[in-house]
Amino acid sequence: MKTAVNVIKKITQYIQYVSYASISALALLTVVDVVRRFVFNRTLTGVTEYSQMLLVISMTAMAHALVERRFIIVGEFVEKFPKWVNFANEILMDVISFVFFLVVGWKLIGQIESSIRFNEAYFMVKVVRWPFYGILGFAFLACALAIIAYTYERVDNFLHPPAEKGLLDEAPELAIVAHMADDFKVVEGGDE
Repeated sequence: MKTAVNVIKKITQYIQYVSYASISALALLTVVDVVRRFVFNRTLTGVTEYSQMLLVISMTAMAHALVERRFIIVGEFVEKFPKWVNFANEILMDVISFVFFLVVGWKLIGQIESSIRFNEAYFMVKVVRWPFYGILGFAFLACALAIIAYTYERVDNFLHPPAEKGLLDEAPELAIVAHMADDFKVVEGGDE
């Protein structure tokens, strides 16, 4: 299972680069549109639709955020409960999230056929919509896989808690400072 979790992590890590490229293109498109609008008094045709497409592509980073635990946790409320209650709550939320991502991803993939059949396209730029259903569906299915990886690690850490880390384990640069401090000994009462 650890191998599968590592494969999922590697896949989501590469998928995030697609999102980075999409966000960069979106920023560049916005800058170009603003410059054209205010300097040349002309706008780009279809900027809104291109922005929608790029935003859909940027959703591919969701899976990596889930795997790397880069989401908001509200600690004030949950810290008052016992550890096993928080663990059970996390597992329940993971199951609900897994079902949500799986169902929505599956429905979006299923929407591809309908989009092709009805020849759906963006109005201004005349780009077909079905690939974007596929990209978003793939992003949601990747999130379902990420939930599996995250839940596996969470259960493994609960059943086999990692050893307590000391200050020097968390900040290895302090170990160097501590070692240097041991080399300098203060001699009391003399100028040696």
